[in-house]
Amino acid sequence: MFKRPVLMAIGLSVGALFFNGCATPQEKYFLDTETRANVYVSPEQMNIKKIAIMPFKAPTELIGASISDLFVTEMLKAGRYELVERSQMAQVLGESELSLAGLSAAKAAEVGAMMGADAMMIGTVDNYSTVAYRGYEFPVVGITARLIDCQSGKVVWSVDLAERSQDKRGTLPEQARIVVHQMMAALYQGWQD
Repeated sequence: MFKRPVLMAIGLSVGALFFNGCATPQEKYFLDTETRANVYVSPEQMNIKKIAIMPFKAPTELIGASISDLFVTEMLKAGRYELVERSQMAQVLGESELSLAGLSAAKAAEVGAMMGADAMMIGTVDNYSTVAYRGYEFPVVGITARLIDCQSGKVVWSVDLAERSQDKRGTLPEQARIVVHQMMAALYQGWQD
């Protein structure tokens, strides 16, 4: 029969193995997601701490702003960067009379530096529509995003994904959330390498 100290030692050892081998809920959120996103992460070490996420170029201003808001939420969950507040971006852009959406990479880097950001995230909503398939309409969302270093103008990372929903009752906003999450999961997994 085991004595009490032996049982405690075994329990502590098993507990240590369990907790050391488990990912945090935040990590699981990204690492447990299967994704087909096409991702590039620069092998070059860049000191990026604070980023600004611009509204994406999209068929409408509302769609572009909504997609960038989804990325804000996912970036906050990833915990990798500090984010520039949208009101601060609007103030800087208003003063320089620039549009929020559709900036070129070079102009985005320049504006990001004016905001005190190390990098600027820009993107395009390539597809935000429905497609008929077997008598049903399915939402399709395609997004391209990249992070530009404000000092060098180099691409820190780039990711894109276009996916048709598997749910015939799915909506475009739900599919957009799924696509953005899969894109962020791909990035998160790329950052872990």
